[in-house]
This record gives sequence, structure tokens and C-alpha cells, in this order.
Amino acid sequence: MYGALALIYDQLMAHVDYAGWVTFAEQAFTRYQVKPETVLDLACGTGGITSRLLAKGYQVTGVDISPDMLAVCADRNQQYLTTGKLALIAQDMRLVTLPRPVDAVVCFLDSLNYLASPADLQTVFQRIAQVLRPGGVLVADLHTEYKLATLVANTTFTEVDAELAYIWYNLYLPETKSVEMDLTFFVSRPTGFYQRFEEFHCQRWFSPAEITGALKIAGLEYLGLFADLKWEPPGPQAERYFLVARQMG
Repeated sequence: MYGALALIYDQLMAHVDYAGWVTFAEQAFTRYQVKPETVLDLACGTGGITSRLLAKGYQVTGVDISPDMLAVCADRNQQYLTTGKLALIAQDMRLVTLPRPVDAVVCFLDSLNYLASPADLQTVFQRIAQVLRPGGVLVADLHTEYKLATLVANTTFTEVDAELAYIWYNLYLPETKSVEMDLTFFVSRPTGFYQRFEEFHCQRWFSPAEITGALKIAGLEYLGLFADLKWEPPGPQAERYFLVARQMG
């Protein structure tokens, strides 16, 4: 997953309001009276969030399962690696361990939806509880049932430009609450030809009860679910839950 895709990921995600997501995280820090110095960016990918956290002055550890994505993150943040403000670790989020605890964890861009079951979600929350200092907060997002089962389900997305073309087909599986995504990319090369490669992804939605239940078992205090980068309760057409929780210590 995210092998060849790493090199074009930023182009695909050019529309994402990374700054808005970091602003939401900092609003959560203020709202729940946390002044973090160290932040874990879990499932950091190519570092769109990581770079902005570093620019804000945080010491950041980026964790991702894909070495290819981490390589792109390293290239764009080389100066912070050199000064020790950034550490990058290739780990599955279900197995994440750190040499020392952090003050906050962020996990953005629907990374938690890649988990296959509530048991996996519980495992990740338990790992987060272990790496968070007492009083530290988790800020994360998840696609909602409405987003995956209605807006994404059984649809095909396409795009064609001079550098990149793709076909993105989604199949919704209600029995597993998941969407299987088959992606075919055509990437322009200097030879004038296009290189074709394929990726397969699967995302699952989690109900509020599944999320809060997993937090409780993990020993994290549930602080709230909010809708679409707003400090409002999710309505029936919310596309993302923004979750805030705290290490009770």
C-alpha cells in the first residue's frame, strides 16, 4: 500500500486544507488546556501535517507503515531531521511504540478508517494510551457512515491531465461496513510514455458507539466527536468525525 503512490500522493491531495486541520488540533489543545511540546503524527504519510506542526515549533515524531511515504516526508523536512526536531519511524499503527512519551497525538486524513475491525481500533487506541503522557490529548478524524456508504459507495472517480490520469472505482460492502477501492494510475514519464500502476485500498466506517467503546477499553477519556472541522455535534450528513480524547493517567 502507498508504494508507487507515494511519489504522486501530494499531487492527489493538493486540495486538502492541511492548515485547517492543524488549526483544529491547536484549538483542541487550547480547549482542553494542553500545551504540547512533543507531538506524534500517526500515519503521517508524506508529511503534509508534519511539516505544518514543525513550522509551528513542535517537536514531531512521524510514524507511518509505508517507508516510501516516509522517504518523501524526510525529503521535504530534511532540515528538521538534521536538527533533531523530527524523527521518522516505519511502524504499523497497531504496533506503535516510542522511546519516550509525547504530549499529543494527531492521526488525520481518515487513517483510522484503514483499520479492519473495532478490535483493531481498540488496539490502536491502547497503543496511543501507552505513548501519551498523562493529560495528553489525541486528535483524530474518521470518515462517517454517510461518507463511505452514501457518497463514496459504488462510485467511480476519474481525472485526466498532462501529468497524471487515474480511474478510482469503489465497491461498498455493507456486511463489513467497508469500501474496497481499486485505483489505476497513469503517470507521465520523461520518455513521453505513461507508466501504469495499480493500488488496492479498503476503508471501514466506525459508529460513535464503536469509537467510544474502544476508547473506554483503552483507558482514554472521551472528550467529544465533532463534525467536519467544526466544533459542532455531527449531524446525519457529517462526512468526518473529529475525535478528541485524553490520557487520564
